[in-house]
Amino acid sequence: MTVDEERRSASTQIFVAGDVLDIDGPIVLDSDVEHHLTRVLRLSEGERVSVSDGVGRWRLAAVIQAGGFLALEPVGPVVVTPRPHPPLSIATAIPKGDRVDWLVQKAVEIGIDTVQFLHAERSVVRWKAERAAKQVERLNRIAHEAARQSRRVWLPEVRPPVPALEVLASSVVAEPGGRDIAVGDTFISIGPEGGWSPSELAIAAAQVHLGHNVLRTETAVLVAATLCVAYSY
Repeated sequence: MTVDEERRSASTQIFVAGDVLDIDGPIVLDSDVEHHLTRVLRLSEGERVSVSDGVGRWRLAAVIQAGGFLALEPVGPVVVTPRPHPPLSIATAIPKGDRVDWLVQKAVEIGIDTVQFLHAERSVVRWKAERAAKQVERLNRIAHEAARQSRRVWLPEVRPPVPALEVLASSVVAEPGGRDIAVGDTFISIGPEGGWSPSELAIAAAQVHLGHNVLRTETAVLVAATLCVAYSY
């Protein structure tokens, strides 16, 4: 079994600060993580857990009891895993309702590193600063949970909305009639359901298509994410 197969076969994965990963003795967990491992996952002594610092380093540890509390005892060396591909980013208009949670979760599981939200000229959903801060904090928790679930060792990031014109010059945009997504398309922008404005299309680095069907914003994100990852290897 390779080291990556060992990580994927662990009972679960957690993220810790980098200096914690280097501890040779038992790793003491904070109360929230301990509660998740004991009460939610109900892990038993001896089960393996992958412990990562979120920037490519990880090691295996075994569940132990220490002073009446659950802790983790390292059972393998610290392994350094390079990024599997260049950092991949999706910028997207904000979808309606709770679709945004699903969008972030699935984009991270597919392999996207950064989700940048946009306020496009035709956006229906816009977040004021206070709401944006709360939403981004919550969505980063969802992104980190999705990274843990999918055994990623590089943590993703969700960023607050910015005007679309600030980023389109450095990304390709999804637009009917565009070219195929190709190697090197590592930053793709998805517009609102009303489409991009002429000024937004004019500033974009290039246009790419996502097939012949009309897609919801969150569906377009996942199609773009899948193609982006597929062409990154």
